Amino acid sequence: MLSIISYKSISTSADLFFGHHRLRHQEFIERQSYSVKVFDGMEFDEYDTLASLYLVYSEDGKQVQGCSRLTPVHLGCMLQDHFAYLVDDPTIFTAADTWEGTRFCIDSRLPADKRAHILRHISVGYLECALHFGMARIIGLMPTLILRSVFERNGVALDRLGAPHAIGDHAKIQAASIAATFDQYRNACRATGMDSPLGLLSSTETRRHVA
Repeated sequence: MLSIISYKSISTSADLFFGHHRLRHQEFIERQSYSVKVFDGMEFDEYDTLASLYLVYSEDGKQVQGCSRLTPVHLGCMLQDHFAYLVDDPTIFTAADTWEGTRFCIDSRLPADKRAHILRHISVGYLECALHFGMARIIGLMPTLILRSVFERNGVALDRLGAPHAIGDHAKIQAASIAATFDQYRNACRATGMDSPLGLLSSTETRRHVA
């Protein structure tokens, strides 16, 4: 199941919280050789703040199999700080209701069908979380092929924020924005077969906001 962890719930979700940092170490440092901070087998950076929200997928409540992080851009934004040249209009970094999605990963040791199942939960969870917490949009960067496979193939429309660039081993990295609307959420639910993976939005509430 997909869970959301904030600073308020770390003490009651310790296995998931620290497990997600260990999964990030596995996927970003061991597998992709990211040059980022490490402590005791866990990966972290300056964007792990008290304001961050973590989407964490686990079937047993202990072993984390997928995760991502959401952080309000006005309290720190990786895209702005390190990859601002990917964005044509920098005013997107000043909106209080804009959040950044980062550290999206799924355990690469899992079979393909399981990874796809988790991916669908997290992609729809982005929108559900955004609507519940009043976010207008989520921004971030990914390889263009992954943007399509993670979001667009799962019913989530993207607005490209600039042209793709070669970064590291990736020929095309691109910044994009997801508008957090109930139409988007409804389309993603239909495309994935998901229905409120976080349990934050009822079907009645969703229908009330969709024409």
